[in-house]
Amino acid sequence: TIDRQEQNFRDNFRGTRVFVQGLPDWVNWQELKDHFKIAGDVVFASVSIDTSTGRSKGCGVVQFESTNMAQNAIDIMRNHPMEDGSVLYVRQDYQEENTSRSLSNNSNYRRGSTPPSHQWRCADEENLKLLSSDDLSMVQNLIKARDQARMRRNYETSDNIRDDLKLKFAVHLDDRLKMWWVSTDNTVPSQISEVKGDGRWGNLKPWRQIPTTPENDACVSADLVNGLLKQRDIARREKDFKTADKLLEEARDSPDGELYLRIHDESRTWRIWTTEKPTTFVSHRLSPAEQCIALVEEHDPSKVSEVRNLLKKFPGREWNILKRLQENF
Repeated sequence: TIDRQEQNFRDNFRGTRVFVQGLPDWVNWQELKDHFKIAGDVVFASVSIDTSTGRSKGCGVVQFESTNMAQNAIDIMRNHPMEDGSVLYVRQDYQEENTSRSLSNNSNYRRGSTPPSHQWRCADEENLKLLSSDDLSMVQNLIKARDQARMRRNYETSDNIRDDLKLKFAVHLDDRLKMWWVSTDNTVPSQISEVKGDGRWGNLKPWRQIPTTPENDACVSADLVNGLLKQRDIARREKDFKTADKLLEEARDSPDGELYLRIHDESRTWRIWTTEKPTTFVSHRLSPAEQCIALVEEHDPSKVSEVRNLLKKFPGREWNILKRLQENF
């Protein structure tokens, strides 16, 4: 069993992980993570995939916030089967433990020397101030865990950890240079770009919306779409094609209702897709926010202040707010 003296995963990374067997084929990492919240706060979850078939191996790993939560999962999760009745077998993740021991016992490394995962260097020391000391420790542990997953050829776990680093801590990785950095706006540090260059990603034109009709254009937030497509540019530049594909799908499905976007990489343009040819220019004399205020002033002046606060609270959602107001009035 896991040591009963409670430690968090920053202090005892290995002791907060459990190995799960008996997973049905349909369970993915998100469903596994959600199911194990019964036992405690889940930091990370992954399902092992057979690379030759693309099918689940029926096992996975779940990491908890603390060792006590991990022990609780071992104690109780057998009594919480999956939706189809599949009973789960849960134990400490010995594979992770054995990997760490093999590193420490390897004759190529002296006692106290730096294992391969610690060869990682921060490419932008200035932005480290964006991380608290606890977050920094967590990031370093996750990078180490990702290296270990890659050594075991568990690439799904490796990809999931990379996603967690990017989404939770704004941490980006360059595997070839063994460097990482923090960037909330996806800026690549000069230390990276000087070595790798920008290649074909260096001088991209900004994304541009092709207007269609005011009614259709009110169903999508241009700021949201442009933000998703910029994030996709970064993911493609970093060769993180799994994330790039997810961002593309999210951008395509971002309009309300049954509308979707057509996105053209060559021209760097996007538009609400309709069977009709788009107009060459659609003029909105007022901005979406101004249209919201004008509409309320006309129909219900008492709510002007409320709508102003709403627009301030949800920047980038002006078109959606305008659409709701049009429906109400």
